[in-house]
Amino acid sequence: MSARTPRLADPGLIGLLGFVIATLTAQLEHLGLQNESPVFWVGAVFGGVVQVTAGMLSYFAGDDFHFIVYSAFGWYWICMPGFLLGGELGIFAVEGPARGVFTLMFAILALLFAVSAASRNTVLPVTLLAVSLGLGLQTVTAFGGPSAFGAARSAALLLASALAAYMLVEKFFGRTLGRSFLPLGRAWYRVPAAPAPVSEPGDDFGHR
Repeated sequence: MSARTPRLADPGLIGLLGFVIATLTAQLEHLGLQNESPVFWVGAVFGGVVQVTAGMLSYFAGDDFHFIVYSAFGWYWICMPGFLLGGELGIFAVEGPARGVFTLMFAILALLFAVSAASRNTVLPVTLLAVSLGLGLQTVTAFGGPSAFGAARSAALLLASALAAYMLVEKFFGRTLGRSFLPLGRAWYRVPAAPAPVSEPGDDFGHR
């Protein structure tokens, strides 16, 4: 009798949790509801360590999409507390356009990730589009754009955080209760299945 393969937990549970908590904490600071201290610690731990861990667990699960998404934004959140610390200490401070270039790269990454995510459901690509928009607006303010863009940036990222929390609840109920209660919407397109390889004459795998 073959040994039963143990059921593994979904790394997305902690990946989404880290994203939600870190993003919400940062936007509360941007809206003036708290200072930067929680952003430093929460961003480093939940945004950084937790998401990078989810990315590495996705790697071992063979999940390319979540491996790169969680890893990319995990390391983003590890860099951001470093920017805050550098600004406080006056050592290797990253401000203004330099920070804008950094956020612009991740705005583009989120947009590219959304293209692949659209083959899965509706909520996931909308979440990534909201992230891309928020980081894009953050880039504009870093280059000296109107302050109103800052409020719009926070609104977009709060929307992304809310959608990620929705996916977290859906995933948690689906994994722990055996069924999903929350709809994620239909995929925007379907990826055609790869055709089965055609065996050539003399192929040892096709002709025994």
